[in-house]
Amino acid sequence: MLYRIKDRCYWIEKRRKKMSMFLNLQLTAFCNYKIEPSAKNISVLMDKINLLNIKEFLPNVTTGQTIDLVKGKVESVSNLGFVTVDKSGQIMCQDDRIDCIFNFTPDIRGDFEESANNLKVILKQILQENRILSNRLAFNVNLLSDSHSDGLKNTSFGHEIVSTLNFYKGKELKEWSSRENVWHTIKIANIDEILNVITELSMVTSNSGEEKRLLCHMDINTIHENTRYRFGYESLDPFVDETKKIIANIKADFEELSKDVEEQ
Repeated sequence: MLYRIKDRCYWIEKRRKKMSMFLNLQLTAFCNYKIEPSAKNISVLMDKINLLNIKEFLPNVTTGQTIDLVKGKVESVSNLGFVTVDKSGQIMCQDDRIDCIFNFTPDIRGDFEESANNLKVILKQILQENRILSNRLAFNVNLLSDSHSDGLKNTSFGHEIVSTLNFYKGKELKEWSSRENVWHTIKIANIDEILNVITELSMVTSNSGEEKRLLCHMDINTIHENTRYRFGYESLDPFVDETKKIIANIKADFEELSKDVEEQ
């Protein structure tokens, strides 16, 4: 079945029964440092990243636009980036953030623990090489459930959460979503840092309309109220270690909720 999720297409076998699957992981450092896409920077950084022996990255300089309100002009800017041949790995270095992304499909699957640690190692290399300090860190995850040909009504999720308003009970849902956010404290460099732990659940449907699945999007980030530039490359170890625990916890709950009732 073909699904279009967050501007990407995924072909997923109808009979796949392996609990949830990761669609992508994204580790981000927010900063105010631009790595210029010069030939020297591209060569040095690509060599450093590829020496990590995680994935083979190639240069991928992208063009964006900025609006100068004073001059009333739109200017084109070039941003440094890297990408693997199969598009399973991406690095994007923009003016105010650096994103390291791994994408997965049923054919390109990866272990969560290993993939999260590899993203951390890549981002640490970039921050260390350019002596960048960040004011915020974020870890984003997209997770997809097994298929539900009868919609959500036969899942624990459908029984416990979906039918909360009487008008919708007994009717076939065409769309559904929810969002929750709590603050959670962790320690980085022996200092309490507060995280937003945001989870969005939604229903996605295959292009043919035959299958429905649940999409779980997690966005775990240090709160925007604290904008002090304090996170160096060493900060990524405790941040990723703690967020991995949160992600594993939410993933386990998500899989329980999305099981068919008869399986339990």
